[in-house]
Amino acid sequence: MRFRTVFLIVLLALVAIFAAVNWTAFTAPTTLSLIYSEFQAPLGAVMLGVVVLLTAFFLLYILALQTSVMLESRRLTKQLEAQRDLADQAEHSRFNELRGFLKAELEQLARRQTEQQTLLAQRLDALQKDLSLRVEQTENAVAAQVGELDDRLQRHSAAGAIKPL
Repeated sequence: MRFRTVFLIVLLALVAIFAAVNWTAFTAPTTLSLIYSEFQAPLGAVMLGVVVLLTAFFLLYILALQTSVMLESRRLTKQLEAQRDLADQAEHSRFNELRGFLKAELEQLARRQTEQQTLLAQRLDALQKDLSLRVEQTENAVAAQVGELDDRLQRHSAAGAIKPL
């Protein structure tokens, strides 16, 4: 319990003990004045009744105040939950947008990669054909040169065989 709650309970207990110990004085009749009239009543009992009425009034006031605070707290909690739900929905929406964006980007990247692979394959085919053509041309050139050398050697050996020794 809070300090002031304990303090109020102790204070009320002390008032009750004081009233119980001095009960005869509390119940002794006295002449009381209400400005316009006078009457006989025990002053202690009247004052004790006033204290009890004030205590009951303040307890009802505290109860009403606490009830209004609890209702306000409940209303604020509901609003907070509604705001949290809105934030969650917005976050979910952003995640869906991000997922769609990433999916589109990945598809575009895959399409580019496929195009690049196709282009690379075409270039490799062209290079391979060019290389095959050049190899064939080089092979023909080497064969022609070997044939020419062979002809020269044959001519040279045939010319050398005709020469007298």
